[in-house]
Amino acid sequence: MKKIIFIVSLFLIGCVQTQIVSRKADGFTEKISKLYILVRGSDKAHPFFIAFTKSIVDDLSKRNIPSEVYYFDPLSLKTEKDLIERINTFNPNMVMHIDQTESRNTSSSYGWGSTNTGGTFDVKIFKPDSERPVWRANLQADASLGLETSAKKASQRLREKLIADGFLP
Repeated sequence: MKKIIFIVSLFLIGCVQTQIVSRKADGFTEKISKLYILVRGSDKAHPFFIAFTKSIVDDLSKRNIPSEVYYFDPLSLKTEKDLIERINTFNPNMVMHIDQTESRNTSSSYGWGSTNTGGTFDVKIFKPDSERPVWRANLQADASLGLETSAKKASQRLREKLIADGFLP
């Protein structure tokens, strides 16, 4: 029985691929001490974003870094002014934008529908009073069993990249 569980675990781990590349502004050395996260993506990727941002928020919380997440609703009646007010009320030292730029679907072998199994995300970090990002990354997450299964791995890779680039301790 243990052998079967081990083989299934290896199969599931092998089915998730995540890649991230980044660039940091020259000379920028400030660390994240309070982060506001803005998320914009397709409805089909929502399960990914829920798991992905929960993992990020949990990790930040363990590091005593407060954070808040806002998901853009395509039918929202809120104005940009409302959003800026929310961010200012939270008073973060940095704002992270996560925008889905691509979505990949896999059709079932029987031709009955498809599953969202991959996505590409543009991740940027800004100082709240600036329009120019201080950090930018391209994150690709793919999983054969659906995009939400890659969320934990993607958040781990993002965290590793933020540490390597000097944004997290």
